[in-house]
Order: sequence, then C-alpha cells, then structure tokens
Amino acid sequence: MRIGDIEITPLIDGEAVVPGTAFYPNLKESDWEPYDDLLEPVFHQCLHLNTLGGYLVRAGDRVIVVDGGSGPMPKFPFAGGGFRAAFASTGLKRADVTDVVFTHLHFDHIGWASVDGRPTFPDATYHVDRRDWDWFLGPDFSFSDADVEKSIEKLELSASFCYPENDAPAHRLKPIVNQIEFFDGSDEVELLPGVVALDGSGHTPGQVVLELRSAGEKGLMVGDLVHAEPEFLQDNELGSWNFISHTDHDRANAAVDHYRKRLWDEKLPVAGGHFSGLRWGRVGQDGGKRVWEDISG
Repeated sequence: MRIGDIEITPLIDGEAVVPGTAFYPNLKESDWEPYDDLLEPVFHQCLHLNTLGGYLVRAGDRVIVVDGGSGPMPKFPFAGGGFRAAFASTGLKRADVTDVVFTHLHFDHIGWASVDGRPTFPDATYHVDRRDWDWFLGPDFSFSDADVEKSIEKLELSASFCYPENDAPAHRLKPIVNQIEFFDGSDEVELLPGVVALDGSGHTPGQVVLELRSAGEKGLMVGDLVHAEPEFLQDNELGSWNFISHTDHDRANAAVDHYRKRLWDEKLPVAGGHFSGLRWGRVGQDGGKRVWEDISG
C-alpha cells in the first residue's frame, strides 16, 4: 500500500477468531448479516477474523513500525507469534528500524516492544502518548513492585486476555524506557515527516489516529479507534457498535463519529489495528448503500 511516497506493509502477528458479537455484546448475530462478506475469511456465519500485528511504514529515510502485536506468548482466544517472521520477510534488520509508534498501550499493540528484557528494535525511538503512559503506569512511575502491581489493575478486562506478568505495559515497556519519546496526542502533532498523530481517545485515554501525508495524498491508520469495518459504514447513532473494552464509551463513540465523517466526506483510505489481514480499505457507495471497498495492493 502506498500513500504518496510512503510505503506501508502489514506485519501480521496472529489472529483471534471470535463470534461477531463477542467484542460487541450488545449486538445480535443478525446485526452482522449485512456484512457477511467481511466474515468470509473464517468460512462460518458470524465468526470474525480479528487480525493482530502492526505495520512497517517507510517514509523518506525513516523506517517506522506502527504497533507491535501481542508478543511471543499470546493467550486464547488470541493465536500468534508471527511478528518476527513477518518482519524478517521485509529483508530488514531490527537495527534498521528508526522509530516505533504505538497507537495506544494495550497488550496486543506493545507485545513485541521487548522480548526477554531487551528492546526488539535496539536503535529505535519509541513514540508513546503521555496520556496512555499516565493511565496505565502513572506520571511518576518508578517500576517498583508496588507501582507495577497498581499498574496491572489498570488492565481491567484486558487482563483476561493476556499474561499480565509478561504482557502488562510495566513489563513490556521497562526495557525500552530510555528509548521512549513522549508526545501529547490531544493536539495534532507531527511525530515524523509525513506522520501526524491526531486525537482518537476513548478506547484508551491516549489512543491516537495516525494520518500519513505525502505528495498531496492522505491515509489514516486508526489503531483501535474501531475493531471492525462496519463501525465505519453505519451512522451508529445509538452507539450500537460499542466495543467492549473502551475506557470511556461516550468519548470513544464520539471519536468514531468524527473519523467516520472524514472517511465519508474525504474518501480517505484507512487501515485498522485489527481489520482482517490488516488490509486497507475505504468507504464506498453501491446503490445508495455504504459498502467497504478493499484497496490493498
């Protein structure tokens, strides 16, 4: 996939195959029926392929990894461990990566930040939204046992889907703490040339949307702003596609509304943190009905 002169490659770590209603407990199976084609990769009605991983972004002289999957020891229903192989398939060395950007600090986005107490990308700057750091760890976090235990409580529902003793931010981020560069995504901030962080908070306090800008083109990488494509297709006036683990559901739904309107009005290409196959798409029209158009090359 290309946005102007920026090249983006998916780095698939694994998957979770779940009922379409599992992460949206207020939905019925019938709510998914208009989107059967989006469930097709699993071959069964109302089972959704929730892909885990990240993206490799090459922008000028920068080699950027956006999000880092769930790590080497995923917990059911997550299956994975493929991030290393996906990265190796690019032909790059770990030391070639100049930057890592996390859209937020949930375990399934920072899983390969470090392994066995060492940074996965030894020469990279890790870009972290201070709002998420303060939420999951704390403004004056010291990595003391007491601070670590307190931070694990912040995992809330996510603790059921990971191994906190390995996957909590306090553990995954400790080896990279000296490589972290904080930013505040509550306002637009250019992290790197052509890579702009925009506020998308609600799923977590520091969830950001990355807007890629190059040669007059734009594209959005939305992380966990949404978890399935239909969230961008419906008006969602009642917040019907209401993901289970938002920290602030009202704020999250408002953020989805904001970016949904941009996708409709500007016809922007978009990639999600969990779209099937980590493929890009855009919202199109078919006979007056909004449809998902796959546009990955």
